[in-house]
Amino acid sequence: MEAILGLIAAFGITIGLTFFGYETYQFLAPRYMAIDNKVFHESAQYNDGMLRDLENLEMEYKAAKSDEARQALKATAIHRFSIYPKERMTPELRSFYEGLYQ
Repeated sequence: MEAILGLIAAFGITIGLTFFGYETYQFLAPRYMAIDNKVFHESAQYNDGMLRDLENLEMEYKAAKSDEARQALKATAIHRFSIYPKERMTPELRSFYEGLYQ
């Protein structure tokens, strides 16, 4: 009888700990993801890559031969520039971005 009660208690404790672990993960996971995201966006690799990408878009826009190609690149550039903070852009990129709206 004691063995059965011991098994039931162990089973109950296992279920309780599993549920508590899941609830803890559900509570803490968004916070961990926010921290990971912040670290990623502040990394030098991300910033260098974004600046290089934005500079390439600027060069492609200026090298486009037709208005249709410029309009397509303009839409892409506006989207890409909008997700990157202006204070991290070079002055040349910032003036190009502002010139896209004119």
